[in-house]
Amino acid sequence: MSIEDFPDSEEDIVDVVAKAGYLKASNDNVEISLESIDTINIQPKGTIFGAKVKIESDGTPTPMLTFDTKKLRDKNKRIDVEGTVDDALKNFWGD
Repeated sequence: MSIEDFPDSEEDIVDVVAKAGYLKASNDNVEISLESIDTINIQPKGTIFGAKVKIESDGTPTPMLTFDTKKLRDKNKRIDVEGTVDDALKNFWGD
């Protein structure tokens, strides 16, 4: 982003900085981040559930429950990519 493309309003600047991931705080229990000028994300650690709160244009808050499916993945499961490709080629060529 060059200086010519820099946003004019404070809201646009905060949106750019928030979407870049610079406006977040965390500790051992929770991570809180500002996603945009009107949306805050709250993600407790150790659970797949989280929450977002968005402030609508009329000023009313809209709470949302989030579900982080990445935390459901098996972290210890490693995929041997090279071996998988080799096996697929062997099966393809009938070897």
